[in-house]
Amino acid sequence: MQIRKKMAILLVMLALALTACASPPISESPLARTVAPDFELENALGGKTSLAEYSGTPVLLFFHMAVG
Repeated sequence: MQIRKKMAILLVMLALALTACASPPISESPLARTVAPDFELENALGGKTSLAEYSGTPVLLFFHMAVG
C-alpha cells in the first residue's frame, strides 16, 4: 500500500510539473495570411525575378549582404 501511495504522489507531481512547463499558446501575427505586394529583384544570374512569378507557392526570401 505504501508503494501505491508514493506512485500516486509521484504521478501528481509529474503532472503538475508538465503543466507548469507547458508553453503559452502562440498568437498568430496580424499580417499572417495576407498577400504581399508584388516586387521585382535581380536574381543571382543577373536577370529579374518578380514575386508574381511564384503566385500560389510558398516563398522564403533570404537577403544576404555580400561584400562587393
